[in-house]
Amino acid sequence: MNPDKKHCYGRQYGWLQVNIFSLLLLGYVSSSYAESVPVQKIRFSPEFFKIPGVPGDPNLENTDLSLFEEKGGQLPGDYLVDVMVNGQPAEKITLKFLASSGKPGLFACLTTGDLTRWGIRQPVHPEKLCSQDIADIFPEATEKLDLNKRQLLLSIPQQELLPPGWLRVPAALWDEGIPAAMINYDYSGGQQSNEGSHTSSQYLGLNGSLNLMGWRLRNQSNWTEQRTRRGVSTTQWSSLNTYLQHDYASGQGGMFTLGQTYTNGDLFDSFAFEGIKAESDDGMLNATLAGYSPVIRGIATTQAQVIVRQNGSIIYQKNVAPGPFELRDVSAFTSGDVQVEVHEADGSINRFTQASGAVPVLQREGRVRYSVAAGRYRQDGVVQGRGERPDFLQGTAAWGLPAEFTVYGGVQASEHYTAAMLGGGRFFPVLGALSVDVTQARAQFDQDRSHPGNQQGQAFRFAWSRGFDTTGTSLSLAGYRYATSGFYTFSEMQQFQQGEHNSNPDWQKTHLRSRIQFTLSQPVGWNSEFGQVSLSGSQDSYWNEGGSGQNWTTTYSTTIAPASIGISLGYSKTPRYGSANKTAMFNISVPLSGWLPDSSLTSNFSTRNSRTSLQTGVSGSVLSNQLNYSVSQGWQNQGQGATGNASATYLGRFGQVNGGYSYYQNGHQWLYGLSGGVTVHPHGVTLSQKLSLDGGNALVIAPGAKGVKVSNGTGISTDWSGYALVPNLSSYQHNNVALDVSDLPDDVDAKNTDINVVPTRGALVAAPFKVSVGYRALITLRYSPGVIPLGAAVVVKQDKEVVSQGIVDNGQVYLSGLPETGTLEVTWQNGAEHHCQAGFHITPSETGLNQITAVCR
Repeated sequence: MNPDKKHCYGRQYGWLQVNIFSLLLLGYVSSSYAESVPVQKIRFSPEFFKIPGVPGDPNLENTDLSLFEEKGGQLPGDYLVDVMVNGQPAEKITLKFLASSGKPGLFACLTTGDLTRWGIRQPVHPEKLCSQDIADIFPEATEKLDLNKRQLLLSIPQQELLPPGWLRVPAALWDEGIPAAMINYDYSGGQQSNEGSHTSSQYLGLNGSLNLMGWRLRNQSNWTEQRTRRGVSTTQWSSLNTYLQHDYASGQGGMFTLGQTYTNGDLFDSFAFEGIKAESDDGMLNATLAGYSPVIRGIATTQAQVIVRQNGSIIYQKNVAPGPFELRDVSAFTSGDVQVEVHEADGSINRFTQASGAVPVLQREGRVRYSVAAGRYRQDGVVQGRGERPDFLQGTAAWGLPAEFTVYGGVQASEHYTAAMLGGGRFFPVLGALSVDVTQARAQFDQDRSHPGNQQGQAFRFAWSRGFDTTGTSLSLAGYRYATSGFYTFSEMQQFQQGEHNSNPDWQKTHLRSRIQFTLSQPVGWNSEFGQVSLSGSQDSYWNEGGSGQNWTTTYSTTIAPASIGISLGYSKTPRYGSANKTAMFNISVPLSGWLPDSSLTSNFSTRNSRTSLQTGVSGSVLSNQLNYSVSQGWQNQGQGATGNASATYLGRFGQVNGGYSYYQNGHQWLYGLSGGVTVHPHGVTLSQKLSLDGGNALVIAPGAKGVKVSNGTGISTDWSGYALVPNLSSYQHNNVALDVSDLPDDVDAKNTDINVVPTRGALVAAPFKVSVGYRALITLRYSPGVIPLGAAVVVKQDKEVVSQGIVDNGQVYLSGLPETGTLEVTWQNGAEHHCQAGFHITPSETGLNQITAVCR
């Protein structure tokens, strides 16, 4: 309701509001006031209920308010509460609360199962859990029911808590979600004209999940179309993977997968296969270790398309703005190299190879992180010399030992390939985290003149990371070295067999000899007052090819009030792609809040391989950050002349749409995209922003309450049916899903405004909110036999369902969520049961509150 409307209903309605909710308010007052007056009893007079100038209720003198005269006085009964243990959320549950004998307030009737789920030890006398409050069971423990916040606050001494388990949240509290079919779509396209010739490309990525009883049937597919300058069109539909998945809580938790997926890439190189896999899931852990997620970094000098290929196939495509970019959501990129193409607006293409990363695989003491996979190698176009794709078995494990040590290893076995790895790592207080390992492999190739049959060799690897608290420096370094040319990874063997049988002259050039990767992050000055510097890169060398492949990026950012300044340098080189690409960029951004809110004046200077450009423009956001825009004008050297760019992105409840236009001397380019999610669930079909198929999602259920904003993201609100999808929840953790009550529509009342959920990975959990949709009314009841007493219950039903209810106060009742026409059912006890009915008809009022009179018969 609009706050201005809430104060325009008149003085009498203000008094009536107090009286209608008087019992709850009295409980709150007694609890709050008693904090400062702990001993003295507070007496509330029934005169509190009287309204000046209005005749009193003849039954008022018999009203007993003694319950509320003690600190914490509340009515016993069942309450839905959020349980908080030592300030941390434990569970949302309905509990029975009883009155304490000889003590003010209520206590919860608990069970041993409740205590176990909340991480509390079992008491010596569990039979007393439902007859005494927790302070009488555990010395120094306290219990408080806060009905204003609907919370049960438990303070438990440390010695009465169970040792922290491996799981962040007990498995009994996991929510597997409701049955649903969910799909993400990500469409992008572009058209380019250059010197009279035209090219175009389109990409549609689909990522879907069918959820039922904790199982996830997943598929990831994409469609691409490329049209060349000669008008030749190439279209391809690819199904990247299809698999069935389910989690489990035993053995420190993990995930079971059946179908087309990827092997774990922590120790051995990851590759695609068809089969079965069981592996640990760190997202379930109570104390998770930092995991590594591959990130593709690069620099675009214009509005560009970034295309990511793996094994020659497009696995990802995205439009990016000028400047450094990071791609963190390339889900098929788990390990192994990918080829990255940056298609600039002027037609140039920057290519480089992105390597996967490695960090020390240290584990907490007692933790066993494992992965077991068995199946058949999968890669498009691979043909074994013996006419079949190889079956294989792979197992890896890392075991956390005392004294900060971790030992790890693994095996790979196939008919013509075997490999074994053994390694160890430790955290050293001065040196940092370090791990080293060695792998012995044997590969049996087809015998011919170009390859001498059996090959074997060793590979050594180390990984190191170190943080320096005094300087804020963060460093990581990983190195690989194939000691002999006879060492091949399992993936390399399959690829080289393919190249050999296809008479590919370049197949031997990709035989890796060594690789080193490095990242650095360094704040400049105290608390980064002079900015932040970062450096990341990798360098590869190959056995059968001169030179090396390199990819380095460094950035510096700082703020010189009010301007923000950034500098980026990039260098990439892959021997198979020819000469190196050298990129430098300088940008500055100055806020324009004095003239245009949430906007900035930006200037960008960049150079790549002697081609220089300068862009200056305005960027910002409107509509509560839902619409972002950018407009710029610039110049390029080498005869390119003037250039210009304009782009916009809108994020709404149904997804995201973006578009951009660039022009230069010899042509122009259009870029456009659309992304979002579609979910079919038991309540219907809901359109949304992109779903978190590898995280958690919630379905807000508020039937009929359309246009209600949700606080868990930008642009999320309920649709015309009262449903909304909330993505990006953390799996296996407590998440709070909340309605934004600051701007509720006038015809919507929310009985609860937030819900705590613990979704499993990929789940769609239900988040039902108690809302009433309809008219608000202050109804005066006429009753010819006399006066309807204080506390009489009023219920309004529609199709046999209760849509609104309230209590009578001085012959009046306030109700919300009312239909235009209906019947009030009034009941009360006054020595005997009484009841009457009153029909009503509402004519909408401009104030939002309708004041009517109804005769009860």
